[in-house]
Amino acid sequence: MSDHDATATTESTASMEPATKISSRLFPLSIVIGLTLLSGVVHGYLDGRWSRPLNVTVRGERLAELPDQVGDWVLADSTSLDPGAARILRCYGSQVREYRNQATNAVVNVALLFGPRGPIAVHTPEICYSSIGTQQVGDTRVQKLSTPSAAHELWSVQFAQNSQPDPSLDVWYAWSDGGPWKASKYPRVWMTESLYKIQVAGPVGSDAYQPCREFLEAFLPSVERVIQ
Repeated sequence: MSDHDATATTESTASMEPATKISSRLFPLSIVIGLTLLSGVVHGYLDGRWSRPLNVTVRGERLAELPDQVGDWVLADSTSLDPGAARILRCYGSQVREYRNQATNAVVNVALLFGPRGPIAVHTPEICYSSIGTQQVGDTRVQKLSTPSAAHELWSVQFAQNSQPDPSLDVWYAWSDGGPWKASKYPRVWMTESLYKIQVAGPVGSDAYQPCREFLEAFLPSVERVIQ
């Protein structure tokens, strides 16, 4: 090899070294950027931001078809979802109602929500009620209820108010994709774009009479008809 050829080879090799170093630095950077974008897409999907649900407005409006009376339970009041909660939950439809039992005078509050899976899934009574000064008493339990057309499972949890040692508030809640209600541990990873949530709060009652259970047994058949 001549001196001229050796010099040309050396210069060519030297000119390739910076490009090789830059390429080796960009490769891991591109991986980091790609993973960051992927995580954002996954989070957006779980949160419901990237989904395009069909007919969600129509399905949300159907919640207004809930009856004013189920069994001994009669509608006593109906209100709109709190504006702050509405912004957080991004509901396509919601009903917030109070029913009173004509025979026992017991009162329960029920919220039926329909919206993107992410926001609907993450706000549970254990978090929301604890933030307003109540204290959970005992464990959250699974309760089973059956209607003529389906078997349902709901979470139930009790709270004490005003620093009292004994619970006075009973809360039942669950999620549905239009089928049976489920006491799901991880509703946010449910393989559906939108979810229904039901939450009923009432007095604790006794072993012989549980207002929330009795109300749900009368109410759920009507709910089944409007969410299917």
